[in-house]
Amino acid sequence: MNSEVKVGLFVLVGSVLFGTAIFLLGDYSFQKYYTINAEFSDVAGLPDKATVKLSGVGVGKIKKIYLKNDKVIVRLAILEGVKIYRDAHFMVGSTSMIGSKFLQIDQGSAAAGSIKNGDTVKGDDYVPLDRAMAKAVTSLEGLVSDIRGEGRLSRDINEILNNLREVTGNVNELVRNTQPHAEKIAERMDSITAKIDAMLTKTDALVDKVSRGDGVAGALISDTKMKTEVSEAVTNLRDASASVKTVMGRIGGFHTYLRWDYKYEPLARSSKNNFGIKIYPRPGRYYYIGAANMTNLKDKKKGTDYETLNTIDAQLGWDAAAFDIYAGILHGSGGFGVRWKPFYHNSAWDRINVLLEASEFTRNRVIKGRNFNEPRYDSGLDFNVSKYVSAGLRLNDMAEVKRVDYTMRLMFEDKDISYLLGFAGLGTLKK
Repeated sequence: MNSEVKVGLFVLVGSVLFGTAIFLLGDYSFQKYYTINAEFSDVAGLPDKATVKLSGVGVGKIKKIYLKNDKVIVRLAILEGVKIYRDAHFMVGSTSMIGSKFLQIDQGSAAAGSIKNGDTVKGDDYVPLDRAMAKAVTSLEGLVSDIRGEGRLSRDINEILNNLREVTGNVNELVRNTQPHAEKIAERMDSITAKIDAMLTKTDALVDKVSRGDGVAGALISDTKMKTEVSEAVTNLRDASASVKTVMGRIGGFHTYLRWDYKYEPLARSSKNNFGIKIYPRPGRYYYIGAANMTNLKDKKKGTDYETLNTIDAQLGWDAAAFDIYAGILHGSGGFGVRWKPFYHNSAWDRINVLLEASEFTRNRVIKGRNFNEPRYDSGLDFNVSKYVSAGLRLNDMAEVKRVDYTMRLMFEDKDISYLLGFAGLGTLKK
């Protein structure tokens, strides 16, 4: 091979490599795309070349982001053949609370028609995490101010409290009417217990004499059959004394808490409420039942919301040191959850709670035009401001749509209901 051929091959290979580099670096592609322009007020750091996802599936990329007057225009390159309907929602998504951003499209309905090449659509404004947190803190301050002041929430809470006072008043009246009988029963039980204790003392002394064969009693009941009957009688008396103590412990063993959970979802631009009652029949074990995702279905929808609304929660739970484990019905479907205090032994940080929930294990349905076929996994982080108030963040449905909620919880203990439940629990004891 002569030098001219070598030089020619070298130039050819170099040209091919140079062309390949230009092709790759220039972001060229053999696939065909059509263009859509999305108009936003704020894209909160959405980068160029970011992925475009339709219902969670990549369908294109961002070609350019620029300002036009007071709006931000995001130019999208969408694969040909992918239909996006005119009532679809365009928003800035994130792979996690601190992950990379992408442009999320929630598909609309076919009846609205398809978006064409070159069309401009209006995107849903994205609320950055720092602004959302600031807004949440402001809302929380407003809520506290409203609770202390004379706002609508204050009036609603006062109305609820008045209703609760009326209910507890009725309960108090019921307890007051039954209290004399309960006190008489308790006094009689104390008297019976004292007599039983005295009787047991005398019986033990008698049994001791009988065992030794002393006195007339020893002579009269020296046979084996009589000794067995006396021993059985003593055992029955001891069982009766233990039953009395169990009954008295059952009356005062209940603890009851009323709980209200508030959560706000920025992408759906909607809030929801949970309200229920948490009952501890004994330390370390509780039952919870209540309403979940309560909202007015007639309210105008501002964003796409994939939650199942107005359902129930019903769970059985166990408290064990740093762990709270529960299982049952979670927002209308079977599941379980774990709440963990990672700094349980540190008095300065033991207010932090980590949450993990799993539910809807056989889910396979379409919600708002999107197919959901993965189980639902939620995680969260809470901070206990006090024993009865907490606030935090929650990441919902991590295997599917990854939505962030800002949460707040209020709890207070109702001792009147606890006493009533304990008194009613006497009926469950065997006679």
